[in-house]
Amino acid sequence: MTYFTKYDYTIIRKHWIILFFKYLKFLFFVLLALIFFLISIKFSKYLWKEIIYYLLFPIIFLLLNYAFIKLILYYIVFYNNLLIINNWQIIVIKSSLFFRDDIEIIDINKITKMDIFCRGIFLNMIWFWNLVIEQQRDQVRAFHFIENPHLALQIIKDAKDIVIENDKLKNSSKWKKS
Repeated sequence: MTYFTKYDYTIIRKHWIILFFKYLKFLFFVLLALIFFLISIKFSKYLWKEIIYYLLFPIIFLLLNYAFIKLILYYIVFYNNLLIINNWQIIVIKSSLFFRDDIEIIDINKITKMDIFCRGIFLNMIWFWNLVIEQQRDQVRAFHFIENPHLALQIIKDAKDIVIENDKLKNSSKWKKS
């Protein structure tokens, strides 16, 4: 995830490698369409014109449209899957154009345990980790595909320290007023 810090909140996006895999899928469909196009050009003497016009060209058209539409939808999902951390809460936004719109708010003071883990040598080399947050009442929330998770863990820890310090100040001021 990419980190953007502004005022008192941090916006975290998914790891860039997710888009890389989507580009590979896009490239596969474009190459498949190119292969069908080359087949239609090279074997146009041997194939009937109806097969080329009514079968191969529509297949090429559908493959290219499918590839571009999927790539655009991947971009929308990639840039709308955010983790926003401020001093009081963690806001999890998962949104796509048509299929889902999820917003979840986690209070910082309800977090009991935070953990990061990675499985695999290649994933460890490119900092492709998972962040797990355990809340009160044994609720576990996992955030997958986080880049540089130690920074996210430190940001959440700092926010939790600020909340605890503010609670102590409020409690001490209540005792002084009494």
